[in-house]
Amino acid sequence: MEKHKGQKRKVSNMPYYRHPISVAKNVEEFKKSTNLELLMTVALLHDTVEDCTNVTIQEITELFWENVAFIVNELTSDEEEIAKVGKTEYLKNKMTKMTSYALVIKLSDRLDNVRDLNEGSEEFKEKYTKETIEILDHLESWVRKLTYTHQKLIEKIRSVLASQQISK
Repeated sequence: MEKHKGQKRKVSNMPYYRHPISVAKNVEEFKKSTNLELLMTVALLHDTVEDCTNVTIQEITELFWENVAFIVNELTSDEEEIAKVGKTEYLKNKMTKMTSYALVIKLSDRLDNVRDLNEGSEEFKEKYTKETIEILDHLESWVRKLTYTHQKLIEKIRSVLASQQISK
């Protein structure tokens, strides 16, 4: 909460700290693991390096542990690469190569984001929905092995998107 103090979600304008908490709840709901504490910690920290100017991977390593820092680093976007290839292509490539744990967090993050879509403009909703479907289609096209947890998260994301289309 301290690191995200004053930040707001782009679409819903809610305090940003609620997002990592929601991502952690998604992880808890969908992932059955002996490493749940690790995953919940990463979920809470997943956006800190990317979105908070005063947080580094080194700090996360020192305050938590190396495994947490490794996965947070894996989830942190490379803005230069996004500028080169575009956000959708970047995410398709990145998510294809992620470790299984990082992909669980990323899909849990995407699930929370799509749940907020109705708060945004139609233009943003349409763009984000299209991007999400393209990424999910890419992941499911046998580009990588998906676990049961990945599949359940993808199914839930698609379900949320479909319900939002109906309410349009």
